[in-house]
Amino acid sequence: MNWRLVFVLFAVYAVGTNALIMAGIVPAIATGLNTTEAIAGLGLTVFALTYAAIGPFLPIMLSRFGRRTIMAGGLLLFVGGTVLSGLAQDVGTFMLSRVIVAVAAAAIPPQAAAIAIAISPPGREGRALGLLTAGILLSIATGVPIGSLLGLWLGYSGAFLFLASLGIVGLIGLFFIPPTPKPVKATVAEQFAPFRRPAVLVLGLCALLFAWCQYSITTFFAPLLKESAGISDIDIPILLVMYGLAGVVAAAFGGRLIDRFGGYPVAIGGFVAITVTTPLFSVASSFVIAAIVVVAWSLAQNVTFPAAQVEMGRLHPPNAATAFALFAALVQAGGAIGTAVSAGVLEALGARWIPPVAAIASVVGTVVISVLAHRLRRRATGGETSVGEPVAGLPAS
Repeated sequence: MNWRLVFVLFAVYAVGTNALIMAGIVPAIATGLNTTEAIAGLGLTVFALTYAAIGPFLPIMLSRFGRRTIMAGGLLLFVGGTVLSGLAQDVGTFMLSRVIVAVAAAAIPPQAAAIAIAISPPGREGRALGLLTAGILLSIATGVPIGSLLGLWLGYSGAFLFLASLGIVGLIGLFFIPPTPKPVKATVAEQFAPFRRPAVLVLGLCALLFAWCQYSITTFFAPLLKESAGISDIDIPILLVMYGLAGVVAAAFGGRLIDRFGGYPVAIGGFVAITVTTPLFSVASSFVIAAIVVVAWSLAQNVTFPAAQVEMGRLHPPNAATAFALFAALVQAGGAIGTAVSAGVLEALGARWIPPVAAIASVVGTVVISVLAHRLRRRATGGETSVGEPVAGLPAS
């Protein structure tokens, strides 16, 4: 592993903790803001919609700056917005803070992924992105449970102020990263090229469906497992630790699978596993069963994500950050949809109905990515693949 990736992981760690910390503190936020859990959970929808709207364009608007500079600016904004989240006393202020944090968060992961690709040896991109995913999951295994406990003890203010401190640590770590090359100079039309590629858009649709399923479960993790398994508040952080640690293992091991077999086969297998495990949340009748389901679901989720992300980067090698930004924006769009749908399901039918509804998204995602991989493979074997459109397991043109 290139040692410089460690400092990139600090920034990803802070952002990853922010993205999923609400999985453990939705009840605390609802209590602190004097609102319902469904409304509190929509804070993630606001975050996700803002991220989705601005994310694809940030690498284009900021292309004149170095990647490290963009990440540093994003982390400064991230700290300020997160502090505002912690100090919010009403729903309106809290939602505004989530908009600010979303803009900051949208600037960081695409640049981190591009840096990881740039400093990794050829053929090891999967391991590098798997490591970044592991950094996000490590934030779940450590930062999110700690934040959840702080949410129980100190309310949502303590949880978000803790999160702001992580952003400061990530910012300090960036000063140890040597400057990396700026993105390849390109016209506006060339920068927008990924948005016109059918294969890119279809793979982006898969990212949206993946996130729809993932955020449906993680946002309402606490009320779902309380209803199905009858567990207590203190058990939620424990299960989140298990989710995060299993994900770290999956991301690290999955990177080797991606480098050996290609992103598409790994992503398809992951989607199938997600489809099978998601509905099991509704029938987890005890802590032990819930733990098994959480670990299995985490393994499936966190092999799939880096596999799809690697293939997205290969579809636009001149400036991978633009493709990664589109990918990340569609992930957030899927998260917004999944959160909103699940909030409605929670209010109308109860938490147990969230997993089977979420599984529909993973079923569609399995079909879509399987068809995409099949068509690209058929074009490759027939000599019809267009320039710059790699296929599963094949190098970029």
